[in-house]
Amino acid sequence: MANDPVSRHTGSGSPRAAATYTILLRDFTATVSLAGHSGRHTVHISLELKVSHPGLGFPDDITAVMSYEDIVEDLRRLCAEEMVPGPDYLADRTVALCMAQPKVRHVRVDVELPSLLPDTAGAGVTIMRNRDAEH
Repeated sequence: MANDPVSRHTGSGSPRAAATYTILLRDFTATVSLAGHSGRHTVHISLELKVSHPGLGFPDDITAVMSYEDIVEDLRRLCAEEMVPGPDYLADRTVALCMAQPKVRHVRVDVELPSLLPDTAGAGVTIMRNRDAEH
């Protein structure tokens, strides 16, 4: 499947639609220090990135395609910050990290922390941003 143009579809078929592909990063897990709370708490971050397609043939060349490894490294640094205000801060910063990558057209970020309330399993936030809507 590496460079097979049949199995690596380049878009919707519309001549006006920019070809994209989707990268999923599910359940990145780290511990964070939450402002106002003692200890470290486990956070789960999931990403859906719509990325500009490099063109016909979809090369397995890291310079031509989006690598999620850089974003994972950024997430590790973000979660290592001394005091994180909450899941909304983490989601907003994660969106900014993703949108700093020029190939990213759209991002959805889900951040969830275990709930501090006894009757809920988790609490979190989802943020979506579309580069095309910024102009």
